[in-house]
Amino acid sequence: MKLAFAWAPAVLYMALIWVLSSMELSEISVDEFPLRDKGVHMVEYGVLGFLVAHAALRTWPRRPPWRTFSVAVWITVLWGLLDEVHQAFVPGRSSEVLDLVADSLGALGGAGARHAIALAARITAPRAAEESRR
Repeated sequence: MKLAFAWAPAVLYMALIWVLSSMELSEISVDEFPLRDKGVHMVEYGVLGFLVAHAALRTWPRRPPWRTFSVAVWITVLWGLLDEVHQAFVPGRSSEVLDLVADSLGALGGAGARHAIALAARITAPRAAEESRR
């Protein structure tokens, strides 16, 4: 049950990405977004990287951070690759290597942000405990 709660947000977000990727591009407007298409990919996969990193940290809390970071990035990038292949078969969509590059940068940023939060929590927790003893 604990695993399901850890991974549910990431899996649901992956499903959302799949649904959005199934729509024709003309149905989705990205003109107002910075960097347009590539920026959307970076943000979209940054969120996914964050969610997958969160799930990995909760699933394997005793593993070294570089391992859970790597797992999160790999899962996110592989989902991006699958999404690009999927888009190649959707009418009105195309598959681009630069989209996968943007997905990968987003994955690195999102997983890195989640791990930075975890590191900050580990650093401040002993300090807070020490101050409460005083």
